[in-house]
Amino acid sequence: MPSPRPQKALSYRPIGNDQLGILDTIGLDTAQVEDYLGPLADILDAVRTGPSHALIGIHAEGRLIGFYVIHPDRRDATCWWLGWFILARSQQGLGLGRTILARVMAGLAAVPACRRIRLIVVPENEGAIALYRKVGFRSVGALPGTGDIIMECALRSDVPVAAPARLTALCPIASRHGRRRMRLRPRTGPHAARAIGVERGPPAGIQRRSAAA
Repeated sequence: MPSPRPQKALSYRPIGNDQLGILDTIGLDTAQVEDYLGPLADILDAVRTGPSHALIGIHAEGRLIGFYVIHPDRRDATCWWLGWFILARSQQGLGLGRTILARVMAGLAAVPACRRIRLIVVPENEGAIALYRKVGFRSVGALPGTGDIIMECALRSDVPVAAPARLTALCPIASRHGRRRMRLRPRTGPHAARAIGVERGPPAGIQRRSAAA
């Protein structure tokens, strides 16, 4: 029986708008980015213009290996969105995905009022869908016209009201200072077919159908 692979020690650091150029050092698979996330330029533009978007860099052995974006749904304080989660091609298949998602979910569980996490994934991204299901996400709808899948994970309701200090680096808006800086405004955001973190959240019709299901 093969021995389990040693788990890499990971760290998570917010990347400011003046540091976004560092993403070029990750070694992302261009085809994956285009097929599943959309143009990197569009992602960076959404982060720069989204007043509540937090881009978190994932580091291993002192090197940036991936990133993700989190932000609250402007219409529903109980829901946060996870978006644009990707690792360098060299870091895929090593079992890091579940570890990172567990850390993300722990951080959002400490955000006051947050009770569920949503994301959007293209149907062709079968590996990501399988991973999300393993950590507790389920399909709750689809975007009209594109068929992109809306997935949701319910968080525990017995979490602390205040975010522990050790989690504020993972989720900057969980801090008191971060919440003061939140100024949400309506905007369409990036194209929903390629963006997990759509600022508007899913269309209202999707939410109604999901609730009735």
